[in-house]
Amino acid sequence: MMDESRILRRTLAAAVLWASATTMAGAQSFPEREIHLVVPFAAGGSTDFVARAVGQRVEKELGKPLVIENKPGANTIIGTRFVAQAKPDGYTLVLATNGHTTNGTMYRQLPYDDEADFTPIIRIGATPNVIAVNPKVKATTLTELLALAKADPGGLKYATAGNGTIQHLSGEMLAQRAGVKLEHIAYRGGGPASTDVMAGHVPILISGLPPAMPLIQTQRLRPLAVTGLERSPALPDVPTVASQGFPGFESSFWFAILGPAGMPPDIVRKLNTAFGAALKDPDFQKVLAREGVTVAGGSPEDLRAFMKQDKEKWGAVIKKSGIELIQ
Repeated sequence: MMDESRILRRTLAAAVLWASATTMAGAQSFPEREIHLVVPFAAGGSTDFVARAVGQRVEKELGKPLVIENKPGANTIIGTRFVAQAKPDGYTLVLATNGHTTNGTMYRQLPYDDEADFTPIIRIGATPNVIAVNPKVKATTLTELLALAKADPGGLKYATAGNGTIQHLSGEMLAQRAGVKLEHIAYRGGGPASTDVMAGHVPILISGLPPAMPLIQTQRLRPLAVTGLERSPALPDVPTVASQGFPGFESSFWFAILGPAGMPPDIVRKLNTAFGAALKDPDFQKVLAREGVTVAGGSPEDLRAFMKQDKEKWGAVIKKSGIELIQ
């Protein structure tokens, strides 16, 4: 007579085989319905644009609709939490940005773990920030601007789209590297920040490249530096911060696709392949280039390593500057 332990072992083995077969079958047939891509920003911004542009290409790769869901609020926390709590079946994803790796340092508590509660899928790309001034400011280079800051005991003011944004952190990192005082003026969006700089109320604007481009092209703002490691094709005549005395200085607004923790590896690979194919499309690259975005791509492991490095880099800047946000 078969003993109970042997029966239990066989039962468990059968259960494991059944679960494995079910997972494999699910991965092979994935996707069977529409996929939802959560954008933790309001509609109409650069993140929303990137999501919709990449979504159109990925739909062709997967053969199913990719539905964009805008869930803004709390510096991306609301939309990100929604995905962290979703079923890990590949049908709910998030277009993550810098806030994913910086919020954990700026907020005392988050409703999720920014590493353990997510599955990295692929890095989409990044766009640099631009440091610009009101045309009446007596500085035509970053070096001249920082000299003005050093000569002013109160420091110079710089405007951004809000507290905790990558533009805010860029200004803090520049001040730390240059040894000058720069006072941050936070606005509720890039539009009001740009308006006040153009009006002369604040001398400096640190902005994402896409919204600043029309103002630069019409000479309402004077660009002094871009924050990528290389010059931007959108502003080829504007030098980088790194080339103006700050080697290695880099600050970009990046985009990546994440899912909830626990996603089946086969589905992760399938999504990585589909998004990766979209990123290799020359026409798609041109669409993003017009917004100042350079595509990235890579494996889920590449993205995991990138986010870990990004978290460490900006965590040090945040702690040194004493930035703390209240949810």
